[in-house]
Amino acid sequence: MALAFNVAKRNFSHNLKEKMGHIISKRQAEVTAFKKQHSGTVIGEVTIGAVMGGMRGLPGMHYETSKLDANEGIAYRGHSLRDVQKKGPTSIPNGEPIPEGVLWLLLTGEFPSASEITSFKEEIFKRGSLTAEQETLISHFPKDMHAMTQLSAGVLMC
Repeated sequence: MALAFNVAKRNFSHNLKEKMGHIISKRQAEVTAFKKQHSGTVIGEVTIGAVMGGMRGLPGMHYETSKLDANEGIAYRGHSLRDVQKKGPTSIPNGEPIPEGVLWLLLTGEFPSASEITSFKEEIFKRGSLTAEQETLISHFPKDMHAMTQLSAGVLMC
């Protein structure tokens, strides 16, 4: 059992780290070239009304992981939500995509293979246990603490 887990651990480390290493180095070069070519390009006009309205409709940053468009809907790494529902890995046939598969898509820009998602889920599960100290601290958060504050503090604690 321990040997099988060590093999799975190496596969996870090898699979995701190698994939991310290639993706990151390629993207760094693309971003550097893009910035060099377009650093002076104007992409919008900012008005006081738009700023006071929460920056709605104004481009404020370049991002690729997810996008919420008023007309197109939600997209993850360029895949529509419907596409993610169809192509994402599921726990049951014709079920909804599992969170681990969507996280893999967000990290890599690709849907995971069966072996990738298996080792990824195993690694996430292995890393998901909390120490007694972490559980005690989290359980002692004030009951009226905002949920996002709890999440942020809990993640920082881990």
